[in-house]
Amino acid sequence: MIKSIDLDSVVFMGKALKSIPMDFCLKNKLIPYNIQKGTLQVAADINNKAVNIDELKFIYGGEVEIFHADPDQIINAINEVYEKGKVNIAIENLSSLYLNDKLKEDLNKNLNINSFPSIDLTDSIINLAIQRNASDIHIEPYEKFAFIRYRVDGILCEVLKIPLNIYPLLCTRIKVLANINISEKRLPQDGKITYKISKQFFDLRVSTLPTIHGEKIVIRILYKSKDLISLNNLGFSEKSVNIIRNILKFSNGIILLTGPTGSGKSTTLYAMLNEIDKVKKNIITIEDPVEYTMEGINQVNVNPKAKFTFAEGLRSILRQDPDVIMVGEIRDEETAQIAIRAAITGHLVLSTLHTNNALDSISRLADMKVPQYLIGDALVGIIAQRLIRKLCISCKEEYLPSLEERTMLGIDSNTKLFKSKGCAKCSNKGYKGRCVVYEIFTVDDEQRYLIQKGKYGEELKKSYCKGNVPGLKENCLELIKKGVTSYEEYIRVIYAK
Repeated sequence: MIKSIDLDSVVFMGKALKSIPMDFCLKNKLIPYNIQKGTLQVAADINNKAVNIDELKFIYGGEVEIFHADPDQIINAINEVYEKGKVNIAIENLSSLYLNDKLKEDLNKNLNINSFPSIDLTDSIINLAIQRNASDIHIEPYEKFAFIRYRVDGILCEVLKIPLNIYPLLCTRIKVLANINISEKRLPQDGKITYKISKQFFDLRVSTLPTIHGEKIVIRILYKSKDLISLNNLGFSEKSVNIIRNILKFSNGIILLTGPTGSGKSTTLYAMLNEIDKVKKNIITIEDPVEYTMEGINQVNVNPKAKFTFAEGLRSILRQDPDVIMVGEIRDEETAQIAIRAAITGHLVLSTLHTNNALDSISRLADMKVPQYLIGDALVGIIAQRLIRKLCISCKEEYLPSLEERTMLGIDSNTKLFKSKGCAKCSNKGYKGRCVVYEIFTVDDEQRYLIQKGKYGEELKKSYCKGNVPGLKENCLELIKKGVTSYEEYIRVIYAK
């Protein structure tokens, strides 16, 4: 009988990995992970008839023992461990080539840059980031090394460091792919890359910034998975999804999403657009940049260099007979005023603001010199949100909270909380994945009157609280009690704000 193995808890042996080529592993959906007493232990899907033990024995040159593993785990493991190996091999090759004076000469002349192992290094760094579901790649040159960091679940983590002498190769390769001027190193530059892995396309946004040791590069990875762009998949409760769907039924008015950078506002906006009938409605967006392309929606990129700003684009959109307008971000007074006026003249407007909570958005619009009577007339609803890390379900455990935790959360001594100690499945971080915490402010007649009269301080807050609508802190507290997240995440994401 063939035994099973959980690859998420396996430590891979380098010698075992080198014994079978990566291409063969991918083709046959198997991966070697250990050598015990001369026998190569291989994880494979036993339901895959393509697995040939005799062929494996021939390639390895010895005995092979097969263990059954989940096919998805096998593919993930292949991508993760072999991609790491490819990074190290590329670094070694580049380091040895750099000792060659001819290479330096070719670099200075910008000749044949695509023939260098920098291709493998660049591709492996990006592939590994996508494999780990990172949102950003940070490439940072310092005095002796260049550090590669990934932002995973909102937290930056160091992945590797490369010798500073080969960093220019990596930098040049990325700039070439992003169509950025490789000779300009004194000014910040922006570009984009359409990247393909296994028939799947990703949009990469590249930003360079001159520092004292060289150009720092940040690559934002935009995932086009349709599963992400649905209200049901973002972590909103069923009741909250119904509230959002109801406010989307308005034929005019403005709906605002608020929160800091990286809080998932754009993804929620796209999910909301997916709820609107694209056949019967003319939907137009103006964004900087367009992050996800959506069928049936007219999407427009702003172009500051051509003096095509949010405000200018919004004016043009209003002449296109729109029913629904999505403005990527309200950044200035002019955009705010045009958006509000569009909302009271028969258009449903969706947009974002950078504020800490829902009610602060009203003050922000007033600060942008939007008349308070227009704010009151136009406002339909405000969603404030954050993304909070979820505890790893494989290693989380109950514990009794301390006095400080009970005081901060307002819970009694009998309430049990959860924390994770870290395991192989979460890379010893204790967290895996994120979910949304939020508050939804829908405007009723009483609140509309208070806004129009400029009473959007304590009076509006009291009116809002009367409805017993859970705020960001209450929403997060529920997730803590359910064991979805931890007290530490509450302090980091919610309380600190």
